[in-house]
Amino acid sequence: MEIENKQYCNVCMIESNDQVKTVYIKAICQGEDVHICTSCIPQVIHGSGEVVNSNAQVAAKIG
Repeated sequence: MEIENKQYCNVCMIESNDQVKTVYIKAICQGEDVHICTSCIPQVIHGSGEVVNSNAQVAAKIG
């Protein structure tokens, strides 16, 4: 998910920042754009989309 030019992983909710080089992949899950960090990609590829949180869930958790 993206809020104010910051990306948040829809799986682990890690936030993008200038100090850590986190790479995000933009994908679509249940019709909405989501961002998934490369560390979480194997969970999605080898598991299922069940690990992906909706943008509303991410927004609620990051407050």
